[in-house]
Amino acid sequence: MKASTEMLLKENLKALNLTHIASSLASLVRQAQENGTSHEEFILAMTEVELQMRAESRLKRKLREAKFPLLKTLEQFDYSSAETLDKRLMRELESGEYLLGHRNIIFVGKSGTGKTYLSIGLAVAACKQGISARFVTGCGLSMELVEAQSERRLSRVIQKYARYGLLVLDELGYVPFSKESDELLFRFWPSATNVVRLSSPPI
Repeated sequence: MKASTEMLLKENLKALNLTHIASSLASLVRQAQENGTSHEEFILAMTEVELQMRAESRLKRKLREAKFPLLKTLEQFDYSSAETLDKRLMRELESGEYLLGHRNIIFVGKSGTGKTYLSIGLAVAACKQGISARFVTGCGLSMELVEAQSERRLSRVIQKYARYGLLVLDELGYVPFSKESDELLFRFWPSATNVVRLSSPPI
């Protein structure tokens, strides 16, 4: 390909917002020449690169917006440390069917048993399926709701969280809530699409 043609093609691709194809153009052209790829196959390869890179960019954005304290996946979880955990059930949850049914998931157990890890793993799996997720502690959410109510912007905060397809609510039961916080959380609850709640039984 002539240098002038390549430059113009890259400019056109960027103008069409096909930036990933533009950045990979040289390698794609080289591979096509080496393999004797047809025009149709070359176009297909370019579109596949663009779609794959866009999907990766979306996933990175969703993981960033979720504000996970740590990035964990269910594949990394050590099930030998939680022998009573139902692996079959976790695989079903990982598929995301509970999201379609708008069901909540509750992990209950002592500190250090992997509740936060598993919840993040489920949320990461949801992000990979294109679902927007958000991680927040029960204390952090209740404080935000109380502050928003005092500043008369409670409905905006509730709408902000309602746009997420999955909400991970961590550390419920660790810190006692005030009556006002309890009332706001119950008011907030129906607005949440799907919630993974993590709580520990009282000691």
